[in-house]
Amino acid sequence: MAYRIQIARPAVRDATKYAAFIRDEQNSPEGALRWLDGLHEAIKGLANAPNLFSVIPEAEELGYPYRSFLYHSHRVVYAVEDNAQLVVVHRVYHGARQPLSETDLP
Repeated sequence: MAYRIQIARPAVRDATKYAAFIRDEQNSPEGALRWLDGLHEAIKGLANAPNLFSVIPEAEELGYPYRSFLYHSHRVVYAVEDNAQLVVVHRVYHGARQPLSETDLP
């Protein structure tokens, strides 16, 4: 049975902000739409394989087994709630910015 996907507001803001950068700074509206479409497809893939990706290195410090995967230059951080069969995407941010801190997540 497939897991439901929920995208938290901070992740939506992160993705929207980067798409705006592609649209405005790189002058590529089509590129921005392609990036967003690809991101959504990658996130949708978690519905069938939510535990495919590794727990993030800072999970112990954060007190929760968050997982992540890379989508182009961005790290997509998410949590798997097996009991609820739910995947919650918490952040989508540039992969050069690591590690996460408690203020970055709920």
